[in-house]
Amino acid sequence: DMRVETSPSLSVIIATPGRYATIQKTMHHLQSQTIQHRLEIVIVASSREILQPDEQELAAFCSHQVVEMGSPMSVGSANAAGIRRASAPIVALAEDHCFPDPQWAERLLTAHQDPWAAVGPGVRNANPNSAVSWADLLIGYGPWLSPSPSREAEFLPGHNTSYKRDILLQYGDRLDAMMQAETVLHWDLRRQGRRLYLESAASVAH
Repeated sequence: DMRVETSPSLSVIIATPGRYATIQKTMHHLQSQTIQHRLEIVIVASSREILQPDEQELAAFCSHQVVEMGSPMSVGSANAAGIRRASAPIVALAEDHCFPDPQWAERLLTAHQDPWAAVGPGVRNANPNSAVSWADLLIGYGPWLSPSPSREAEFLPGHNTSYKRDILLQYGDRLDAMMQAETVLHWDLRRQGRRLYLESAASVAH
């Protein structure tokens, strides 16, 4: 069913200080999502002029917006700005070097029907033939490497996790700092008694 939804179910936030070409590969994976027509794309850029967004590609989604940050921009402040501007109740972070599988968005949304504050994806290696790539992946993403069973988690992969937006907005001005080090955010959410979930069926290639 390809009718245009009136309001998006999931806002995907992707930050880049450079041009649209730097996020184009990720955007193509987002276009391939099973629920593409329910997604809002929020691109956080230094400026629309530098970004040069591909309006034709972006028109395929439920909605899209460009948030202009100026430069230099930190990833924490950029993601926080995108979260504040997002219009869907669930927000997911994306990156220029991380490529979600077609069911990624749908499976994150399904998991968010339960009261998890955050739902993270399983992670697999986008360059499985490279030893450096494996070393980097094991250091950064060891706990979530696919195949890994879906389970309640103590913390989730930074810059690739999805959240209930209203929970993040409760941080107010502290959100920028929280998004800079998401492991601290995840510990803080758990300290409040909130719960996190790893949905390994929602997979990304890093």
